[in-house]
Amino acid sequence: MCADVDLPSILLAAQPIYDGADNLRGVELLYRDNLQRTVEQIGDERATSQLIVNLCAGITEQIDHYQGPAFINVCRDFLMSRAFLPLEPDSVVIELVERIKPTPELIEAVAEWHAQGFRFALDDFEFHADWEPLLQYASVIKVDVLDRDVDEILAQKERLGNLDCQWLAERVEDESTRNRFRDAGFTLFQGYFLARPREVLGTQLNPSALHMVRVINTLFSREPQWAEIAEAIAHDPGLAISLIRIANSPLYRSRQEITSLEGVVRHLGLNHLRRWAALITSLNASSPEAARLILWRAQFCQELAEHSRRGEVKPEQAFLVGLLSGADILLNVSLERLLDELELGESSRAAILHRRGAAGAMLARALHVEQTVALKRDLHQLHPRILTRYRQIGDRVQMLINQAS
Repeated sequence: MCADVDLPSILLAAQPIYDGADNLRGVELLYRDNLQRTVEQIGDERATSQLIVNLCAGITEQIDHYQGPAFINVCRDFLMSRAFLPLEPDSVVIELVERIKPTPELIEAVAEWHAQGFRFALDDFEFHADWEPLLQYASVIKVDVLDRDVDEILAQKERLGNLDCQWLAERVEDESTRNRFRDAGFTLFQGYFLARPREVLGTQLNPSALHMVRVINTLFSREPQWAEIAEAIAHDPGLAISLIRIANSPLYRSRQEITSLEGVVRHLGLNHLRRWAALITSLNASSPEAARLILWRAQFCQELAEHSRRGEVKPEQAFLVGLLSGADILLNVSLERLLDELELGESSRAAILHRRGAAGAMLARALHVEQTVALKRDLHQLHPRILTRYRQIGDRVQMLINQAS
C-alpha cells in the first residue's frame, strides 16, 4: 500500500442550512479542491462528477451532525444522462442552478428523477416564466436575498403561494434580513450571518474504486437480480463491451449472437460473471501484474473452500475475501476505507482485516502459499497437490488475462 493513501485532501465545503429557530436542517455541499479552483475554472460537468464521487466516498459520516439532507449542485449533462446516483433519495436534494436552461428535454429528465423519489431545489430562483414548468418538482425554492428588492421577492412568493414547497433565503448577511424573511413565511436560511462554508477533509476514493465497489456489491449480494447486475455493468462501457465480447467468444459462444447486457449475464451465469467482472475491473484499475496476483489469490481461496471437508466457508465468500484482501494494491486505497463502502458481512470483514474466523484462516493459508511460492523458499513444506493446484490456477488466471486484454 502506498504511503500517501491516507493523506487527507479537501473533498468539498459544507455550509449549514437553518430553520427560523436556528436549528440545523441540512447542509449545502460545495465544490472545493486542494488547488482552490472554482466551478467556473474546472467546468460544471467535472465539478458535479467530483462532488458526487467525494460525497459517496465516505465523507457522509462527517456531515451526519447536520439534521437533514445534503443539497448538491448538479450540471445539466448529469441530469440528462440519467446517470446513476448512489444515494438514497431522502438523503439528498438536487439543486438546479440558475445556469441551467430549462428545455423540454431537461424538464422530462427532472420528471424522471422526481419519479424515482429524488427532491429538487431551484437555486438562485429569479421567478422567470421559463422556469415555471419545473415548479411542480421543487421541494425547495432558494432565493438570493442579498441586495435584492425585498418587496418584489415577497410579491412573487405570494403569487406562488399555492406551491407545496419550502422557501429558503440564501446569502443572509444580517439578523434583520433573516427576521424579515422569516416573518414573510420563509422557513430555511443560509448565509454568512449564520455560518460560512467549511472545508471537509478526508481520503478520496478514485472513480475506479467507487465503480468496483458498486459492481462487487451487486454481484455478491445475497439475491442478485439480473436486471440490477446489467445496470451496474452498463455504467462502465469498457466492462460492458469486454463482457459482450467474451460471451460471444469460442469459450461461451451460442448459436445466437448476444448483444444485450442482460443476455450476457444470463449466458455467462453468475459464477463466471463474477470472475470476469472482477478480472476486467481489476485490470482497468491497476497493472496487469497486480490484477494477476490478486485474482490468483481470490481463485485459490475459492478452490480451498470448494475442497474443504468442513464446508464452513462458501466458495463465493472465499473468492470475495481473497479479492478484497488485495484492494489496497489494486486501487491504492486503505482497506478499511474501501470496506466501509461495501455491504459486507462481519465475518468477511474480520477475515480481510484481521484474519479471523474460518474465512480468515483460509485467507491466511492462501497468503502463506502465495508468499512461499513467490520467495521460492521452503517449497518442500507445501503439499505437492496444493502446490500443483496453486500453479494451475495461476496459469488459468494468466490465460484469462490474455483473453481479456
